[in-house]
Amino acid sequence: MDNILNLRTFLTVSRLGSFAAAARAMSVAPSVVSKRIGQLEHELHAQLFHRSTRELKLSEDGSRLLPRCMQLVTDYDEMREDGSSKRVSGLLRIESPGSVAAIILGPLFCEFLNLYPAVDLDLRLSDRLDNPLSPGFDVTIGTRPSIYEDVTDYPLMPYPCAAYASREYVQSRGSPDHPKQLNKHDCLVSLLHGKTWHFYSEEGDFALNIKPRMMVNDATVLRQGVLQNLGIAILPTLLVQDDVDSGRITTVLPNFRPSPMWIKAQVHRRNSVKPSVRALIEFLKQKLGQPDIGPDKH
Repeated sequence: MDNILNLRTFLTVSRLGSFAAAARAMSVAPSVVSKRIGQLEHELHAQLFHRSTRELKLSEDGSRLLPRCMQLVTDYDEMREDGSSKRVSGLLRIESPGSVAAIILGPLFCEFLNLYPAVDLDLRLSDRLDNPLSPGFDVTIGTRPSIYEDVTDYPLMPYPCAAYASREYVQSRGSPDHPKQLNKHDCLVSLLHGKTWHFYSEEGDFALNIKPRMMVNDATVLRQGVLQNLGIAILPTLLVQDDVDSGRITTVLPNFRPSPMWIKAQVHRRNSVKPSVRALIEFLKQKLGQPDIGPDKH
């Protein structure tokens, strides 16, 4: 249907921020994207975007209509799934942090597709702040508790982190004995933990503000900074275990642990009824050893 295709194009442009990027994602020419948006604007009697040579952004009408367009596309996709509440099929759209997907979830997503051949997967990797309401996604993988209404958190597995530095950095600058000594060190900061680091220990809880030598939204880049002796960073244990085993990276502040976290699947209520979403959540919980943990509702 042309109208549904135009709606999908609108959602893709709003998510990617340009006609050219949407054209690449949809494997069409930019002129096709522009034509579809023009048709939709004519149909809706509304201008959806403000266009200039420097930027493209949603108009007031576009922002107002975006949630309704998302719901229309979701409803249509569910109708295409043969009207059966038991059939696991159709397009499953997932947003996940790149480091988490590469280390843990990537192989499991591939195994899930082998298990359910009628499911197609659109996986987007983005190490940014978690947002289960991102346009066009059925499931968002995150580590932070959801702050959004009608979003359910499904805990999948613990996500242990610790403070790390390279062996060369410790030999050159020493190793802090207490979090308060971090102000004498170079620190590398991720968006996950931010500029305020929290530590827990038998001595009590500590929070301190960090002045970052480097701030980055990708854990793999943060690991490279540590390996190149730039400073101390809080990193996922799973990401650096091989480096620790080889001696390239060492744990600092071993008696002080950052805030405990979980990897979670976050699902909006409108998507929780989709058979493919339910099947994926149960599959991941079983594979990651959390079959008895129910959802946390917000």
